[in-house]
Amino acid sequence: MKKIIIKLTGVYFNILAYVKPSLLKQKGYELFCNPFSRKVLPHHLKFLETAEMFQFQFERKNVQAYKWGNGSKKVLLIHGWASNTFRWKKIIEKMKEDDFTIYAFDAPAHGLSEGKILNLLIYKNCLDAFLKEITTVDYAIAHSVGGFALQYALHDNKEIDIKKAVIMGAPGEASDFFVFYKNLLSLNAKSMKLIIEQFKHELGYYPSYFSAKEFSKDIEIPILLIHDKDDKDTDSKYTETLSEVIKNSRLLLTEGLGHNLKSKELDYEIINFIKEEVQVYY
Repeated sequence: MKKIIIKLTGVYFNILAYVKPSLLKQKGYELFCNPFSRKVLPHHLKFLETAEMFQFQFERKNVQAYKWGNGSKKVLLIHGWASNTFRWKKIIEKMKEDDFTIYAFDAPAHGLSEGKILNLLIYKNCLDAFLKEITTVDYAIAHSVGGFALQYALHDNKEIDIKKAVIMGAPGEASDFFVFYKNLLSLNAKSMKLIIEQFKHELGYYPSYFSAKEFSKDIEIPILLIHDKDDKDTDSKYTETLSEVIKNSRLLLTEGLGHNLKSKELDYEIINFIKEEVQVYY
């Protein structure tokens, strides 16, 4: 049934491209930016409620945020696509045992936050707004699209004063996302051209502008780059390239953890990196 729905959606879009291109633009944009985020389940909420929960406004919508602890080391956790703050449960529990203040938020259209769409620009701008809300963060740990958004923010906002960051399983090029949808839905060239035009209209840039390699050229803080060789969602080649582009970086390639990159050992690697005195890795 799922395959049939996908095929029919592609056929519908390809027809719209000729009979009503303006509608195809809007429908395509909304679909590409819809994370189809999973619901927050009762056991997720039980854990999230152990935090100090608060909300902040972003583009006239409420964004759900969290705080654990009151330690001297302030760290921000940034989740990925179709995820939410619960994905960090294990590492939060470990950090709570140490001298950390832990911040996190559910991206727009994710978790307990309002909204229906998310793209890289929205995520970056929301991240900027959250950093203004809490004023000071020493470290950031980001997964998947959250890592891409963090790189964009570090590139675009020179006022961000983060000492070190961990970027896990991040994609490298927004253009790949469009190739994925083109192949998934069997979209023709006209459909893709119209949808890309709509993205240019909404975001101000063509997809090719959103490149982790380009964003990261001026990143100077120490970065721990983590990717799994068996990641089926994002290609580890992008992270390997970043390790060459970001001078002050350390590369950690795992095996068997997939895109989620969850393990007790890896959590301790991340925490130890954060706790180290600031070092130069090149």
